[in-house]
Amino acid sequence: MKKYVWIIVIFSLLTIVVTFPLSFKTTTHFPGFFSSDENFAPLWDSWRINHSFHNNISFRYTPLIAYPFGWDLYNSGYWSYLWMVVFYFLSILTTPALTYNIQVLVNLSLSGIVTYMLVVYLTKKRLSALLSGAIFAFCPYQFMRGWQHLSLTYSQWIPLCLLTMILLRSQVTKRNFILFLLSLLLLLSFDYSIMYLGGITSACFFIYGIIFQVKKRFLKEKSFLPEDKKFIKNIFIAVFFVMVVLTPQFFSVIKNRLKLSRLSSPSVFNPYRRSFDDLFSQSAKPLSYFLPASVHPIFGKLAEDFIGTEWYGDSFTEHTLYLGWVPLVLAFVAFRRWRRMRKEKKGLGPDSPCDRDGFYIGFFVFLAAAAWLFSQPPWWDIFGFKIYMPSFFMYKILPMFRAYCRFGIVVML
Repeated sequence: MKKYVWIIVIFSLLTIVVTFPLSFKTTTHFPGFFSSDENFAPLWDSWRINHSFHNNISFRYTPLIAYPFGWDLYNSGYWSYLWMVVFYFLSILTTPALTYNIQVLVNLSLSGIVTYMLVVYLTKKRLSALLSGAIFAFCPYQFMRGWQHLSLTYSQWIPLCLLTMILLRSQVTKRNFILFLLSLLLLLSFDYSIMYLGGITSACFFIYGIIFQVKKRFLKEKSFLPEDKKFIKNIFIAVFFVMVVLTPQFFSVIKNRLKLSRLSSPSVFNPYRRSFDDLFSQSAKPLSYFLPASVHPIFGKLAEDFIGTEWYGDSFTEHTLYLGWVPLVLAFVAFRRWRRMRKEKKGLGPDSPCDRDGFYIGFFVFLAAAAWLFSQPPWWDIFGFKIYMPSFFMYKILPMFRAYCRFGIVVML
């Protein structure tokens, strides 16, 4: 436990350093971006909640909009209950700026801590885990989210849910089942885009695990091992239980999805049916992953020159998906090194450490490829021939999601 206290301290200090001077001005300043005003919405809502609490005004209806009739702020039903509890609690106890900053700073730290826990479990190497946590937590994508979309800063639930799934797969115990249950509850209780990204990430692990076991055992033994069956069974039980617990949260969303998506036109203001054209403008472009952020103190001008082109995209924030050349080179070197070691240790048996590494390295390559494909536009048009991407098909099911470039954080993971 003591070693994790130090990890918490390290990532807290790193967060203070990389967000300087925000940590010393949390009550008077908040992070923002010159081209966006979206961060003013949670600031205003935090002020409204505090004002309503101290003046005995309804949290749900506010007379401050469309006076004197007022406005039901939650009529869309597009709200996550646990995030509302956190937001309400902070709003009542603190100031709007502090409510905003606490979430940004804590979420950055937690992203690093959870990623550290994931990597140290897989590699048993603390230095690698520390570096990995810093890369994931402090990548440009994370800062852009804090500058524009507060609820999207809760990306720590994605690696947390993945870690608990890995624990459950390695050993199906009551403790690991409860950990997965809690992480799944957290994943599905905050931002809906985080739910979507985390859901696809978890689904990829589940699907890859089944494919891996089919390839490795099914053809030989004609059946899954009891451990595989227990893992699959526990996953379904956990998902069912969490969905039952969160039924009040999802009921209005499902109801409005069935009603409003048909009766209203798609638009940026319709949370249940976005415009299909947005899938093209809000998808990753060829250079989005490889050019530094436009606010980079040295290389920012390089990216800025490409903004507005088909090579990079239109948005200063959404298309900032830079993975970093150092992490890319390190990943490539590590993959080549593992391939070489695998050839040298071939024949050690199916339960060797090399085979275990092979499963997880294979999975993360699979996840990176899947997330990259999800981040693409609905189709590639190559000399008049259309190659359809996952977003084309997912829009038929979930037309409320349009910014598929946000899968960049899963690619980063």
